[in-house]
Amino acid sequence: MKTPMKFTAGIVLLSSLALLPGCSGQKSDGTAPASSSASMQRPYEIKSGIVHFKPVNMMGVKITETLYFDDYGVREAKESVTESDIMGMKNYEHKMEIRDGKYIISYAVKSILNGKDETSKEATRTDMGDMREMAAEMGKLINVNEMKKNMDYREEGPETVAGVTGKKYSVALDKSKPDARIYGVMYKNIVLKSEMAGLSMEASSIEENAAVPADKFAVPAGYTVKDIDLAAEMQRAGGER
Repeated sequence: MKTPMKFTAGIVLLSSLALLPGCSGQKSDGTAPASSSASMQRPYEIKSGIVHFKPVNMMGVKITETLYFDDYGVREAKESVTESDIMGMKNYEHKMEIRDGKYIISYAVKSILNGKDETSKEATRTDMGDMREMAAEMGKLINVNEMKKNMDYREEGPETVAGVTGKKYSVALDKSKPDARIYGVMYKNIVLKSEMAGLSMEASSIEENAAVPADKFAVPAGYTVKDIDLAAEMQRAGGER
């Protein structure tokens, strides 16, 4: 399953690179935001929305994702359904990941592993402040222009995805292989399409300024919430190497 892991890593990387234009203090249309603090508080340029992605089918695994957001992306929820049928073993996982500007909360709605219901009624919660501190420290060491150059970052022009026209970007993970690129399309700071090594994740529709159900941003009744110490988890992971 190396290919799916690389594909996932590529999507994460491309999503991160899509935020680079924001580092220059400009909106996606090239104009300056009202203030830098307001820009930081508003990841997206649309107040609310729902983005449905086309199912990704690969090696017996089907993944379907939907993105919900409100408050210009300060509140965000990603819903994913993973279905697999590998060597006679059928699995089904329905998960939610919520970001509210302060925490990242993840929980399973339903988890069926080889016919057995193993749904956990425990949600995990990570303080985003810890992540912001780590990102700030990393940011001190990163020169955005150098990173663009080292990864051969390119703006590829406009492309229409899900009925809207966004900006296409690409990067090369290995400068010695400039044609082996990861591509993405961003619309109002929302990544609608990612492509890597012949695999792709693409939005099928986007509902702008949609009324998003409040329960998409809340942990259902009956779940307990476990706080995760990100620094401790990373230290533990480092010690297990």
